[in-house]
Amino acid sequence: MTHQLRSRDIIALGFMTFALFVGAGNIIFPPMVGLQAGEHVWTAAFGFLITAVGLPVLTVVALAKVGGGVDSLSTPIGKVAGVLLATVCYLAVGRFSLRRVQLPFLLKWGLRR
Repeated sequence: MTHQLRSRDIIALGFMTFALFVGAGNIIFPPMVGLQAGEHVWTAAFGFLITAVGLPVLTVVALAKVGGGVDSLSTPIGKVAGVLLATVCYLAVGRFSLRRVQLPFLLKWGLRR
């Protein structure tokens, strides 16, 4: 099952992949980690490469291999288990970004002192 991608789709996929690997966190965070790591800078760099580069690459490869999204990826474990796993992953990651997303709204409405 192959089909030709339109130029618009290729450009959109290119921007999405660029944003995945070169987000603000991947530009600001590594120098800070290196500074705080001190003499353990290579251990910190290795850990950052695994989590900030290795995991996204693994995700892109896995999704390309199954040819779809989370529903295609979770086919072997079943639909209900796949939805449950995706929900748990979103909830686990979401709690770390909540403060980052919430802060501008609190500042705008004067709810933060």
